[in-house]
Amino acid sequence: MLRTHFTTISLTALAALAGPALGQDYTQAPALQAEVDAGNLPPLAERLPDNPVVLTPMESVGTYGGVWRSALKGTYDTGWIRRTVGYQPLVAYDYEWTKVVPNVAEKFEVNEDATEFTFHLREGHRWSDGEPFTAEDLKFALDIMTSPAYAGRKPGGFEWEKISGEVIDPLTFKITLTDPNGLFLERLATVEGQFIVNAAKHYCGKYFPDVNPDANQAAQDAGFDGWSQAIEQSCFFNFVDEDRPLLFAWRQVTPYDGLNQLIEFERNPYFFKVDTEGQQLPYIDKVQMVQTENVEDIVLKVVNGEVDFSNRHFATVTNKPVIYDGQDSGGYTLKATTDARMNHAIFQLNLTHDDPEKRKLYNEKDFRVALSLAMDREEIIDVVFAGQGEPYQAAPRPSSRFYNEELATQFTEYDPDRANELLDGLGLTERNSDGIRLGFDGEPIRIQLFSPSDQVEFNDIAQLIVEHWKEIGIDLDARNAERSLVYERIQNNTHDMHVWWGDGGLADALLDPRYYFPFNLESAFAEKWAQWFMKGGSTLAEEPPAEVREQMDLYVELIATPDREKQEELFGEILDIAAEQFYVMGTVLPADGYIVANENLGNVPDGQIYTWMYPQPGPMETAQLYYKK
Repeated sequence: MLRTHFTTISLTALAALAGPALGQDYTQAPALQAEVDAGNLPPLAERLPDNPVVLTPMESVGTYGGVWRSALKGTYDTGWIRRTVGYQPLVAYDYEWTKVVPNVAEKFEVNEDATEFTFHLREGHRWSDGEPFTAEDLKFALDIMTSPAYAGRKPGGFEWEKISGEVIDPLTFKITLTDPNGLFLERLATVEGQFIVNAAKHYCGKYFPDVNPDANQAAQDAGFDGWSQAIEQSCFFNFVDEDRPLLFAWRQVTPYDGLNQLIEFERNPYFFKVDTEGQQLPYIDKVQMVQTENVEDIVLKVVNGEVDFSNRHFATVTNKPVIYDGQDSGGYTLKATTDARMNHAIFQLNLTHDDPEKRKLYNEKDFRVALSLAMDREEIIDVVFAGQGEPYQAAPRPSSRFYNEELATQFTEYDPDRANELLDGLGLTERNSDGIRLGFDGEPIRIQLFSPSDQVEFNDIAQLIVEHWKEIGIDLDARNAERSLVYERIQNNTHDMHVWWGDGGLADALLDPRYYFPFNLESAFAEKWAQWFMKGGSTLAEEPPAEVREQMDLYVELIATPDREKQEELFGEILDIAAEQFYVMGTVLPADGYIVANENLGNVPDGQIYTWMYPQPGPMETAQLYYKK
């Protein structure tokens, strides 16, 4: 069970008591010691905080050296960076994903109604350029996100108009919310919550008008359109600026700007964590990420032994046989991952379509049920997933405390006869010469689906469903398209249908209920209703029907309570309504996945949870990876 950690003593602090005593001499990588001896770097005692995090390795204390190699796909594959070298949030998920613990913050307190969150920082903590990290940096980052003038991207899930920050002293920062939020700490622990510790005021302040009146000019001089773009690209989400100070185990040395094929990171001499023998982490000297243009290139690098630790893009059921067979020659092994996603592919009809005839048709629940019954999920499992998985709707996984059997299993049987009966019952009995049913407007029912071309399995599944739905007189026009085009159509509400992974299968269901009601911009089945819920002022926003509003009200009530049992009770009501409404169609419950690891790599986890909100592999502490030889 994911529960909020309200105490002020972290697990890492407890580990410290069993590790090196306070004041003990710490040791560092030979290359850094050489820099100290040469007078180019301050002694380690001046670079570590007074109370560094003491990390207990998964298997054994490691040794220094080596390069961690992986790959990025395209120009904007920042998710892998943020999940590997970049997961050092203010508060973090523990490895088991059971609670939130201090990380960059040494400790924290939360008041009883979850409106005040006080974070205590570490004395002597420094950015990767040696400058002090203080509460002023947290306030700076939060001020940007809450500024109405900031036009850049903001992390999802935060109600910025309800958040304010106060510097109590250089090492104490308090966040105050106008309304209680029992999920706020969990938000800060996600990959999105890292924004608050990613923008050094002494460096990024030049791009913020509240700090520098000439921010726009500074941004333009650096090649950006304006200060908002400079802040977004350089200081928060992207990695185009290799000079930006960081708190990560490795600091960036080459920009991820579309020009450099090799993106490199080197050991951060100011990193704030040590192992139980007092060795400053990380063990590995450098991280190298090669930019490629397609997944096939990454698979080739894997089987050639050029990827040391990764599952990004390539770790699919389809690719597993060739990757499995290449272990001996490639010098790597496969470790299991536990998939938190609850579906391989969720098909979402656009219930808020601008075309009134399509909207009328798609909003008929029996129409959606018929399409679901006409999916031969067993064939999908056999053909696409080599027999792995089971028929499943968009619902929390069976191992989740939120499991709802009706939502998970309804309408998953293959029953084209029943599907035809439902369609006939809607009055859709007429067909054209090709056997395609005519809609309420007398036109053939043709559903257009653009699936992202970088997700090969979506298209494989869709092509099978094209044939399944022909049997009931529905024309599915399924095509591949660049992801940018796919999402442009969704954001403009011009799509008929969308397909994507089933996020929200375990503890992340509370934080990302996108398929259970129109929650965010990923709720492609009702973009207009989601915009209304998000209250972002979008011209697309449209008030939803009563049953959807009821779910939204329940979720608002859920957020307002810090009581975990009450949260679960309210979420159960949301899921019951989702089961009754049946908004979207799921296909297959994913089996466990895998990650590739160099056979000489130590402290590699086996069975780590895989999902976006819990940003695998980040919570396992990648700084502890090391080469045994």
